[in-house]
Amino acid sequence: MNILIIRFSSLGDLVTQEVAFRAVRHFYPHAHITFLTSSIGKALYEDSPYFDEYIVFKKEYLDTNATLRKRHYDIIFNVQCNRLSHLLLIGVSHGRILNQSETWWQKFLFIKAKPTWMPALLRHSGIDEQRIQDYYAIPENLTITLPYKHVDFEWSGHPSPIIALAIGASERWSSKKWGDEKFNLLTKRLLECHYTVVLIGSSLEREAGEFIEKHNSGVINLIATTTLSELKSVLAKTDLLIGNDSGPAHLSAGIGKNTLTIFGSTDIKHCVKFGNYRGNHDFLVSALPLKCQPCYKSTCPTQHECMESISVDTVMKKAQEMLCSKH
Repeated sequence: MNILIIRFSSLGDLVTQEVAFRAVRHFYPHAHITFLTSSIGKALYEDSPYFDEYIVFKKEYLDTNATLRKRHYDIIFNVQCNRLSHLLLIGVSHGRILNQSETWWQKFLFIKAKPTWMPALLRHSGIDEQRIQDYYAIPENLTITLPYKHVDFEWSGHPSPIIALAIGASERWSSKKWGDEKFNLLTKRLLECHYTVVLIGSSLEREAGEFIEKHNSGVINLIATTTLSELKSVLAKTDLLIGNDSGPAHLSAGIGKNTLTIFGSTDIKHCVKFGNYRGNHDFLVSALPLKCQPCYKSTCPTQHECMESISVDTVMKKAQEMLCSKH
């Protein structure tokens, strides 16, 4: 049996789909499962047992469609359901397509459809209802648990707590950033308390990481030096991740590590604290009565009051509280 699963989206969204992907593999253990995704999705799951093949979409619509048309898919789980995902399936041989939300005609007519979650999609695919109920009755099967490789690092043997700092956000979300100078001061404070501090991030944060490293000789700068698979192994050795509302928070929580997320332009309802994650999770948000928060603007139109009002002292105090509760 050939199965195709489609999901692009951001790192955080891809992490939250782990439970669904694991369920498909559980109920179809011998199927050849292909994952049509982004380069991020492939990097995130290539060390998992969920998929046999990856097709990475890189904006070459015709090439991707041609690749899909080379094989017949018995079941297609379209858990993306945007216009692109529907267009990519034109002419693709299949037995049945199961859409998580809008079908192609609903999408093109701007008709909203209520999402259908994986238990229902599995039932529509032909799995017995009782088997599905028995599977989801087990709490672990509802908890996001990202697979990762266990690796030891030179710094991971330190007796002091290890703190990961995720100092960036996606390129279009500058409003989510707490600020390089504040992360620099936080690094200094953490090192003074004899914590081990590891900087993580993409090439977008390279300059900021070099700035922090220059002013803090004891910091471990891993920015733009790891793949997503390697980053999971790094985070597995940490005691706490502190960062902006971005993918690394979901990644760290996905492997069961504790997180402290700093919120600015987005709503705290997106915090991993409210998701199906293992570990201890908390957040910080401005205490000021800001009518503009959350604004969901990619760039702050005022003075970034939501982030500016969250002090280094506040973050440090919350981090120490979480570390003390852990130990």
